[in-house]
Amino acid sequence: MVITLEPEGKAGCASAVCSQIQVPGSIVVPKVARLIPWRMGCCGCGDDASTKVDPRTAEQHDSPFNETEVFARKRSCTDLPALLILILLLGGYSFFVNNAVKKGDPYRIINGYDNCANVCGRKTLKETNPEFSCKGADMTSRPYLNGKLEADGTFSRTCVTKCENTTNEIHFLNRCLPKKLTDSTSSILSRLGLQNFFNEAASDLNIAWRELIYLLLIAFAISIFILVAFRYIVQYVIYIVLCGAVVVSIGGTICLWLLWYEEKNRSIPHAEDAHTTSYFIYSILMTIVAVMTLLIVLVMRKRIALVAQLFREAGKAVYSMPALLLQPIYTYIFIGLSFVGWVYCILWIESAGDLYKKQKNGHLHYSKDAILHVARWYNMFIFFVMVEFCLGCQHMVVAGAVARWFFTRDKKQLSLPVTRSTYSVIRYHIGTIAFGAMIIGVVRLLRSMIAFVQNRLKHYDNSCVKGLLWCCQCCMWCFESILKFLTRNAYIETAIYGCSFCTGGKKAFRALSDNILRVAAINSVGDFVLFLGKVLVVALTVVAGVYLIQKKEGLHYPWIPITLGGLFALIISHCFISIYEMIIDTIFICFCEDCVRNDGISRPYYMSKGLMEFVENSKKALKQLDAQPSNAR
Repeated sequence: MVITLEPEGKAGCASAVCSQIQVPGSIVVPKVARLIPWRMGCCGCGDDASTKVDPRTAEQHDSPFNETEVFARKRSCTDLPALLILILLLGGYSFFVNNAVKKGDPYRIINGYDNCANVCGRKTLKETNPEFSCKGADMTSRPYLNGKLEADGTFSRTCVTKCENTTNEIHFLNRCLPKKLTDSTSSILSRLGLQNFFNEAASDLNIAWRELIYLLLIAFAISIFILVAFRYIVQYVIYIVLCGAVVVSIGGTICLWLLWYEEKNRSIPHAEDAHTTSYFIYSILMTIVAVMTLLIVLVMRKRIALVAQLFREAGKAVYSMPALLLQPIYTYIFIGLSFVGWVYCILWIESAGDLYKKQKNGHLHYSKDAILHVARWYNMFIFFVMVEFCLGCQHMVVAGAVARWFFTRDKKQLSLPVTRSTYSVIRYHIGTIAFGAMIIGVVRLLRSMIAFVQNRLKHYDNSCVKGLLWCCQCCMWCFESILKFLTRNAYIETAIYGCSFCTGGKKAFRALSDNILRVAAINSVGDFVLFLGKVLVVALTVVAGVYLIQKKEGLHYPWIPITLGGLFALIISHCFISIYEMIIDTIFICFCEDCVRNDGISRPYYMSKGLMEFVENSKKALKQLDAQPSNAR
């Protein structure tokens, strides 16, 4: 029996028992299945036949299966306009920085300058304007800035060789500060018993620096071990957490009702019954929480099993591609360099300005023009964009490597997936990453502006304006969180199909909205399990720190290096577990796309047998495939 592929436009039916299927072309090929499940029950598989079957001719494939390649091997550059806009923004940034360099000098902030704008401890260039003739002195022998409040209320600044009154002034950051400030600070520290705290803490860190390095290595090893353990024991952790939540909610409900019952029987008639009413309200609320928790666990039990399977698949991916664990190192190195560049540009921008003379006292000062004020915000915007750009590159590289791994049937033939994904990102998808980074950068800049306005209005008692700004800040934070989530998933779709940012975002939104319960399970249960992993890394590192540092001689405050080791452990665990989170998200999106593009019969699934258990028609498809004659397969 054969299936006739008739020309487009003829009437036909899409029934599973029809002997003809209308698709473009007029080719006769051997029938591969009697029943084709046109509607699938999971992962957003819709009724659109174009997303189900895209037959090819016998010459187009070697295997008897009519299989579509989901992962795009041939790619083209995406979102080039966004890349060009980013280049223009960086060009504009160079303009602002160049303007700040022409008018600024970081040593004006580091060393300070006197009334004639001469930088202390350095030689200052002279001005051509005769109004500023006093500028241009050599202050290399006068490295300290001394400020005094004059009798007329003006503040005078002079560069000195050393602080004149050594009994009342001290040196701090190349400045002579009144000793009264330090005395008051010392008195407060002495009252609190912290007078020598900082010196003793520095001495403790100098003694225990080797143990701190050991703690870093221990945190690294524990993080790797937990990532491997997620593959094998995560299902037990998940079910222990869920059972604990159910038991605690039910036990708390019973306890509150018992307390209400005892309080009710103990109360005196016509007396104040506020405690009885409170217990009654608490009992009702806890009952609602317990019922909702129980219903959620019962309704989402299969989806929670999917979360456990995704963790196991992520463990397999990490085992196949251990180079994925190196991505946070590169990412945070570039973010650190971006931070250093941002601070360096801040020094130039804040020190820049046009020289002017105050009419009141004749002192010289620097005033910023509109370009320099814009440069402040522009510098912050570029920093936000560069941070998101570095994180986007990491997300895209990880997503591309995992997608290539997922859509490769024979994993033994997988060759350098991380390297090939990195090349693909640099060669084709830098524009897409730039698109997402600029969008998030704009939102973060708006949040910073709102925070700046809030800080300026802090001294004004206007509750209405404060409440309005607080609502704006809250809404912008929620919008940024949602935007980051959608951007990450858009990167995954781009890594799979090689599409643009908007197309990837639309695909990601459709996949997530069609699987909203599964997404909720992954982002609640999955994130909580990952959080427990971070807590475990920190806890074990702190325990190891207590064992290594507590008994070490010569330490004044052993808890300081132990706390510092725990902080470093939190950073290390976050770096590695964030990669694991991205791997899980990528596998889930790949799983959804595999369900949409393949039917398990004419197009075999790429997913593993463990994931195939969560596709409703997979067992039926496998049975029908096994029941076919061998020459029809």
